[in-house]
Amino acid sequence: MTTEERKIGNNGYQIPLGSGLRKIERNEGEKFDVAGARFTWKVKGEDTGYAFSIYEQELELGEGVPLHCHAYGEVFYVLSGYIDFLRVTGAGEEWITCAGGETIIIPTNALHAFYNRTDRPARLLSISTQLHQAFFDAVEETDRANPFASMPGKQAMARIGELARRFDMHFFPFSPPPIPSKPHGADAGNLPTSREGEWDRDGDLSRKRIPPPHGRPRVE
Repeated sequence: MTTEERKIGNNGYQIPLGSGLRKIERNEGEKFDVAGARFTWKVKGEDTGYAFSIYEQELELGEGVPLHCHAYGEVFYVLSGYIDFLRVTGAGEEWITCAGGETIIIPTNALHAFYNRTDRPARLLSISTQLHQAFFDAVEETDRANPFASMPGKQAMARIGELARRFDMHFFPFSPPPIPSKPHGADAGNLPTSREGEWDRDGDLSRKRIPPPHGRPRVE
């Protein structure tokens, strides 16, 4: 088949061949660290016609992202380890544990947080829109000018929160969940792959209410 034949579809239109497919290797990607969080861009908006972007994030024991929401959807795919995701609805809060190979879907404006509460590293992929990438690009640029690592934690989070509002993302006051005396990664071989609400059954989950977001009713 000639080049010209490949360029003409069955409807008669000519399609530019461009550069074709591109493979991203396991350890390949644009890496960036912000306030101790480690990310690798696997796919950026410019690779997909600005339709979506994908980053990989590593989480050590106790690491995660506090309560927030954004005006666009997001999907998390857990690559390895166990990651606990907080779901907040009118009925209350629920922690959902995801293992490698499992997926969490975050609808538009859904409150969520996630943490690694195990004794082993965890990794996930985030798939979202170009607006999500634009937020991280702005955070990275700000960090280069004045590193967040040089600031107290509250000051760094306040600056990140200011940037977030420019991209329809909002962070809320939140205390991370306590690390259990025996993290559930310690006996991961005996765990089911999905364990909704297990913290509550084990008595690990404090019943502390999450402060209500501005303009939203308190979750009871």
